[in-house]
Amino acid sequence: MLAANPRIFHKGLILLSVPLLFELLVAVGLIYLQHYSGEAVKAEALRKQIIYHTNEFWYYYMNLTTNNISRSFLKHYKDNPHKQIYSHERVILKDLVAQDPGQRAQLDSIMRFGNLSMSLCTKLKPAFSESEGRLGQILALRQNLLIIKHIIATDIEAGAAIRSFREHELQQSEKAAEKVRFLSSLIEIVAAGAVVGSTVIAYFLFRYFMQGIHKGVSTLTQNIQRFKTGDQLLPVVEGTDEIALLDKRFHEMADEVAAAQMMKHAFLTTMSRELGAPINSARAYLTSLSDGSLGAVPDDARSRIVQAEQTLDRLIGLINDLLALQDPTGSRMEILPRVCSLAEVIQASINSVSAFADKHGVRLEAPDTQALAYADPDRIVQVLVNLLSNAIKFSPSGSSVVVTTLQVDSQVEIRVKDTGRGIPAHLLDAVFERFQQVATTDATEKGGTGLGLPICKQIIERHGGTIGVDSEEGKGSTFWFRLPLSDAGRE
Repeated sequence: MLAANPRIFHKGLILLSVPLLFELLVAVGLIYLQHYSGEAVKAEALRKQIIYHTNEFWYYYMNLTTNNISRSFLKHYKDNPHKQIYSHERVILKDLVAQDPGQRAQLDSIMRFGNLSMSLCTKLKPAFSESEGRLGQILALRQNLLIIKHIIATDIEAGAAIRSFREHELQQSEKAAEKVRFLSSLIEIVAAGAVVGSTVIAYFLFRYFMQGIHKGVSTLTQNIQRFKTGDQLLPVVEGTDEIALLDKRFHEMADEVAAAQMMKHAFLTTMSRELGAPINSARAYLTSLSDGSLGAVPDDARSRIVQAEQTLDRLIGLINDLLALQDPTGSRMEILPRVCSLAEVIQASINSVSAFADKHGVRLEAPDTQALAYADPDRIVQVLVNLLSNAIKFSPSGSSVVVTTLQVDSQVEIRVKDTGRGIPAHLLDAVFERFQQVATTDATEKGGTGLGLPICKQIIERHGGTIGVDSEEGKGSTFWFRLPLSDAGRE
């Protein structure tokens, strides 16, 4: 016995088996009706054969009687050649009605009349025999007339019996034909009903099962979307099928993820609070040492102090990046958009990384632009500084990094193009994921945490824009992002 809420496999099995079972029952019914119809067709054919042979029997019966009477009045009359056929028809009729007691008794009565008539015919004498003389001929004629009278009376009774016999067969033949027509119509109706019935059954079963499946899938899909946006999940799908079990497991996973997120949030908050103060204090002390505020420092020690400062800067940057990414929805990242000049934003970004570019021998170029965007200029500077820094790090000395803008539909696109080593095709989709870098040695050789581009992606998406990269390995990369145009920019 299936459970109240069978699994999807069981539902599919029911959906498949019930129409098949219905069609099997219909097929059995059709086979029975076909057999019954075949029997009716055979019965009709049998009745038609009986009628045919009855007519043949009556024809040869009357033919024999007429010939026998004619032979008694005519000289040199030839013997009847149909006597053998008459006997053959008698045998055929007996075989055909062998299974019908009533008709067999009726046929026996007809045969008795036939035997009597044939017996009377044998008593007829030639009426014009010369050996009998005139008186003998008259007496023979008188006797023949009396016999013929009995023969005619017998034939009349035989004809009435044959007519009754044939009418009975005609009625039975018509009944058999009517039954054949009825069964043929019934077979057509049953066949059409089988098609319609199986379709209706399959439809309602499909509708019944699919309503539950669709509801479960819809709830599960909504829960996945709610999980991605951080909203509260819908209640668990009721039932015991795979979808209900999957949704239940999804709720359990969501609870586990929520607990892990809380632990991560608590950890990062504690880390930023507990580690930020001593790290900043140590960095301030190293700065005082390097600038000579605490006294003269040997040159070899100064270089080590500078390296320690850079290490602490990277550690502080890592902490800040982790804090910026700890909220999946980005709600902690404050965005204050306004109409701003992209020329000013680009110039501010270039100024921020110019010293870094000079150190690597890379030129920064930015053609004049009048484009305006509706965005938070400080956040866009943060994005451009990150993209420019990456382009500078991976560009060869003596090359150029170019920043351009262009309008794309109702948005403005900012592009940062370099001529560095490029990005392999299989890594293009991964560069904006957390902790992903083009090569495993980039963190040590070039510096970086693998969090810069994910932060850029989050900032741009918070503006309602998109970010991407076009690159060919060995020929450089072009990072681009799109922002909404200001009203002035649209004009």
